[in-house]
Amino acid sequence: MMTIKAFARLCACNTQTLRYYDRIDLLKPIRVDPWSGYRYYASAQAVDFVKIKNLQAADFSIDEIKALLPCSDQQIYEAFARKIEEQNQKLERIREIQQSYLKEKTSMEKIIQSMSDFILGQMNDVAALKEFAMEPEDVPRLVEQLREYFAREFQRDLSSSESLTLRVNDEIINDPDQIADRIASFTADNLSDTITLNDSDEPEEDFSPAQYETVWEKQGWSHVYEFIDEIPEMEGGWEYCFLFHLTEDRYPRDLSFPLYMLGAMTLRKRTAVTMGCSIDHSTDGENHFALLRRR
Repeated sequence: MMTIKAFARLCACNTQTLRYYDRIDLLKPIRVDPWSGYRYYASAQAVDFVKIKNLQAADFSIDEIKALLPCSDQQIYEAFARKIEEQNQKLERIREIQQSYLKEKTSMEKIIQSMSDFILGQMNDVAALKEFAMEPEDVPRLVEQLREYFAREFQRDLSSSESLTLRVNDEIINDPDQIADRIASFTADNLSDTITLNDSDEPEEDFSPAQYETVWEKQGWSHVYEFIDEIPEMEGGWEYCFLFHLTEDRYPRDLSFPLYMLGAMTLRKRTAVTMGCSIDHSTDGENHFALLRRR
């Protein structure tokens, strides 16, 4: 028998490693002195240490090593062969990912650019700027802020999807390049279509205020500029929605109204929260606004 220090010198390791192997029942001393707690090893255990060291270096787990220690050299060689095959398969998968990376990245950037161009292209009612207490000179900064906002939100949503599906009414497109080209072909005529871009072939659920909590409300107003500066600050970690119920004479006929609302809030609040805008018809002849949020 030899002490733990002598055995560590034989194995060219430190005693902490041997104590760790003892704790996890990987390589236990043949004797532990009941009075002093000293560990003693047999020189033949150095062979097990060599097995453990090499199996660990080859990325075998502790449980795998425990199962292999009593095996023959032939069985251990076969285990190495299986591990090599596993690593080769992982390496091949990495090569495939490497080859597809640039293509997927380019397609994603093209989709985001096409979506942003289409949405921002609907901001064609400059007169609506006054409704949100903005001036014509605010437009370049407004568009820039919105483009950054949409790029960030689209990137977040699309990056979390293993696969993308563009649904335009009953038309379903799955190829990323075809999705980008289809979005790039959108015109104002598509605003009456049902358009969703997500990771499922199923259409998204309709917006439901019941999914949110109400943070702040304003009733019976005539113009958004009357209260827009009173809207509370929006906190990070929440998804917000601007909910409008508008009278028939105020009800928008295009995307300008919600886009200007998002742009105005982006310029004012300068916060990186997720925002949406939902507009419905008023049922009582008055205009209503509510700031909603959910986790």
